[in-house]
Amino acid sequence: MIQKDEHVDIDSTNDDQKNNINKNGSQEILVENLGEKEQSDKEKIKVSQEKKEEEEKKKVQYGQKIVEKLEKASKEDVIKEYIKLLQKNEKLKKFSHEKETESSEYLDRYRRTLAEMENLRKRTVINKQDSLKYANFNIISDLLVILDDFQRAIDAARSDKKMNLKHFVDGIDMIEKQFVDLLFKKYGVVKYGKNGDDFDPKIHLAMVAGEGDFTKEVVLEVFRKGYLLHDRVIRAAQVQVSKLKQK
Repeated sequence: MIQKDEHVDIDSTNDDQKNNINKNGSQEILVENLGEKEQSDKEKIKVSQEKKEEEEKKKVQYGQKIVEKLEKASKEDVIKEYIKLLQKNEKLKKFSHEKETESSEYLDRYRRTLAEMENLRKRTVINKQDSLKYANFNIISDLLVILDDFQRAIDAARSDKKMNLKHFVDGIDMIEKQFVDLLFKKYGVVKYGKNGDDFDPKIHLAMVAGEGDFTKEVVLEVFRKGYLLHDRVIRAAQVQVSKLKQK
């Protein structure tokens, strides 16, 4: 029994030693990695400092060369160089002034163009509104002439109770002709709709269907004429349409 217990204690001791070895190994690897990173950072800092020192050194050398050149140069050479620098400076000032003037001119043109475009837009809106508002101005002016003729005919009939009916009707016919010429000739209105026309649902309005057998739909009777303004229907013709033959 005593030997068994001693054996158990030895195994436990070995396990503890193994764990300590593993822990120590991990710590050593971690320390090693940290050391490498620190070394890398130090090298980067060193390289950066070396570059800065090199740049400063170049600046100092360049300054020394300029000083040596000025020391070797005579007063006349220095004055000539100074005059050249002044002339270059004046040219640069003149060039800068010209470009500023040119830029100001372009900006002024741009602003003027924007203002003109805005004014044009406003005028276009006003003209469009006026066009819609007074779109019927011309036709109303023409209709007023016909209205005046109607009024004169009515006044004449009322004042002259013995007026010949035929003369009155002739006067009304003349006014009607004047009205028809106005619509059909001046404004391009077209009257359509007659018996026998092919039925077209786009321009005809079928009120009733006629009895009989027909091979196609045709207009049998016109109840009310239709009117077109150029290619647009103002009022569809009301018609009686034929029934198709039953198959």
